[in-house]
Amino acid sequence: MGVYVRLGKGSLKDKVLVVGLPGMGRVGYTTANYLVEKLDGVLIGEVYSTHFPSLLEVNGEGLGALYTGRIYDVGKAVVFTADVQPQSHEGQNLLCKKLIEALAKRGIRFVVAAAAYVVPSVDLMRRVYVVGTDSEAVEAFTSIGALRLRGGTISGMNGVIIGWGKYFGIPGAVLLGETWAPLVEANEADFRAAKHVIQVLARFLGVEIELEELDAYATHVEQRVAAVIAKIIGRREEEERPKYTDREVM
Repeated sequence: MGVYVRLGKGSLKDKVLVVGLPGMGRVGYTTANYLVEKLDGVLIGEVYSTHFPSLLEVNGEGLGALYTGRIYDVGKAVVFTADVQPQSHEGQNLLCKKLIEALAKRGIRFVVAAAAYVVPSVDLMRRVYVVGTDSEAVEAFTSIGALRLRGGTISGMNGVIIGWGKYFGIPGAVLLGETWAPLVEANEADFRAAKHVIQVLARFLGVEIELEELDAYATHVEQRVAAVIAKIIGRREEEERPKYTDREVM
């Protein structure tokens, strides 16, 4: 049916599935991959799909591979990520369904996805919002610092995957980190938003994760984008300034 899940042997009973894919501000993608790096994730599965872009990635050694999704075991959780999302609504929904179906058979107990909540202005302390498939899921995160999101929609796999979890009887939640709009417009990653999402996730999983590295990345990106914004504003002000010429006063 266009989605093929290859999963190693072994039980995933009572583990949490964490999902993070490319999206606005790359919050979900950064969250997932940082967890894999810092929790020494072990690759246990791959997901192939005809709904991924029909491209062959070629590395510096001349080796080519299809775009795939990757499943890692990080201890108390398994992490699913990929470098792209399927290019259609049908492909996104189908991949979510097949992935949850495969992992449900192995015993996962909860699904949590990371995503962005884009706002025009931010400060260093980013809020994290939560949407859940039941009230218990929402309360599990509001009790550790997240705020209930009241209304709206969440696009892409980072949102709909928890709906497919509910279809298979698995509760879930989406954590949305406040993301600075200029970073999204500049196609930059919002590392500070990802940091605050990871903080909430770490509390939920009961693990400790070093986050100072994300602060350094965030400061560098934010300063670069702020400099570009200041330059644009300065140019506009110069263009709008009235132009005067020297004239002889009679």
